[in-house]
Amino acid sequence: MSINEAHKIKLMYGLAGGALGWGVSPHFRCASLLVAPKFLGKEGRLYLLTYVLAAIYDGPIANIRHNLDEVIRSVGCTVELQINHSRQIWKVSTAPLRAMLRDMVRGGRTLNAETRNVSQAFAGLNEQVASEAGYGGKRPRRAQGRQAPSTQQEYEQKTKLRCQREYFSAQLVVKV
Repeated sequence: MSINEAHKIKLMYGLAGGALGWGVSPHFRCASLLVAPKFLGKEGRLYLLTYVLAAIYDGPIANIRHNLDEVIRSVGCTVELQINHSRQIWKVSTAPLRAMLRDMVRGGRTLNAETRNVSQAFAGLNEQVASEAGYGGKRPRRAQGRQAPSTQQEYEQKTKLRCQREYFSAQLVVKV
């Protein structure tokens, strides 16, 4: 049994005090002899049980309690680290998307301005497609049951009709 130095000193003082008490005092001898049967009775067993429970509580149970406190602290720290790590991962993984959305919001004004410029650039062409001038009353018609022609198809047809009108006008001038 390994006993540390402080306990060895206390044990030595206790044995020396007991030997001195036995050697000097008859009352000490009588009291110590009467204590032995008392430990064998109900009160003695209760005292020994209390002493054993105190030793168990002070030893292994205190160690288990200390270990549980450390486990709780460790789990709490681990959970906090995971939360912080997850927050950092979320920020890093969504940074490109947030930057792209920020750029889209900034570029929205530029896109609107460019759209207006394109609309203004094609305004003349739209007017030309919508106008009926230049082809001798022959309006492009769609056949029943068919879809309306696209703007491109309508423009091509009007251009062909205008060209035919010019062609016929040029032939009339030449024949005269």
